[in-house]
Amino acid sequence: MPRVPCLLLPSDRPRDTGKARSGRALVAVAAAALMLSACGSTAAPSTKATESSAIAASVGPTVVASASPSIVATVVPTQAVPPSITPEATIAAPDVGWLASDGTLLWVFTGSGQVARVDPATNTIGALATVDATHQDGGFAVDQRGLWLNDFDANLVFRVDPASLKVVAKIPAGPNPEGLAVDAKNGAVWVANHRGGTVARIDQNTNKVVATIRAGNIGPSGPHQIGLGLGSVWVGVPNTSSVYRIDPATNKIVATIEIPSNASPCSGFAFGAQAVWSPSCQDATTLVRIDSATNEVVATIELGGYGDLPILVNGVPWLVVEGKSGPPARLVRIDPATNTIDRVVSLGDSFRGSDLVVAKGSAWAIDSANGQIDRLRLAALDR
Repeated sequence: MPRVPCLLLPSDRPRDTGKARSGRALVAVAAAALMLSACGSTAAPSTKATESSAIAASVGPTVVASASPSIVATVVPTQAVPPSITPEATIAAPDVGWLASDGTLLWVFTGSGQVARVDPATNTIGALATVDATHQDGGFAVDQRGLWLNDFDANLVFRVDPASLKVVAKIPAGPNPEGLAVDAKNGAVWVANHRGGTVARIDQNTNKVVATIRAGNIGPSGPHQIGLGLGSVWVGVPNTSSVYRIDPATNKIVATIEIPSNASPCSGFAFGAQAVWSPSCQDATTLVRIDSATNEVVATIELGGYGDLPILVNGVPWLVVEGKSGPPARLVRIDPATNTIDRVVSLGDSFRGSDLVVAKGSAWAIDSANGQIDRLRLAALDR
């Protein structure tokens, strides 16, 4: 949504991983913000969560899984001159900061709080509708029942009707909502309350918070990105250097997974067969692999740059990796059999972006440096 790995700005405003690197980076802090990684670097990790009086759902005993010594994989230099792929289409989008798909439609959300549909048949963006004129930070996710976005400063989740593009609900979720995920199977929207140390569950039928689950400490560098996979809700919390696994049937944390302290988790998730992939904040250039059967980190992969928001293409992880000192960013593939980088491709030496999304038989990436969305053939990523 906007999103960038985890170095706190002086105001302690997190840049949504990926999103901040994408379209909004052009609007405000183009060079520096693209390297910031929403939130975990300034607060020292703590393993004791601060008690909150606002807990609506009891948190049962937590299984704490110590991270076993990680495997440091060899890395192909991601900033060398790799093979390039040519987008099948480029769409002008100078202010787009978020991309999301509901499985049928592809949506964009801009840094100025506007939403629009992307038409894959014509590779064009439809009419923009303003839904949050004062929007600064937060997350963006969609399903066929609604478009959902967080307003970090207003402590609200906006629900937008996908047909009319009108705001139909503004839901108080908790202090400074950041990442969010739509859980259509359970009729829920999960929200990471970044400075509240909690995760809120919103009921899609009532537009109300029905559970609040403690995850990490109250204050800076709290819950950041949320992912849904392998029957669970996963949230990265830099201020405890942990990933929390929540059971949506009980609204309870069933595992607390310790992440290496120099690789705070705030840059999203991808889910494979018993594997959870999560890049670090900007305090490290790594990607961790979590075994979902044991709830342990089983590999740490050096990326050679700052990774963000991984996805799976035919079961294999891909992510955008930003250079340590700026452009170019590269697309990087991980071999799940060896936990090593096995392919690096270029979208050009000025490419800088995030929000790699699979929809309508293609991969779509925001290229913030060039003010556009790149559409890529999936076959080009399968070679």
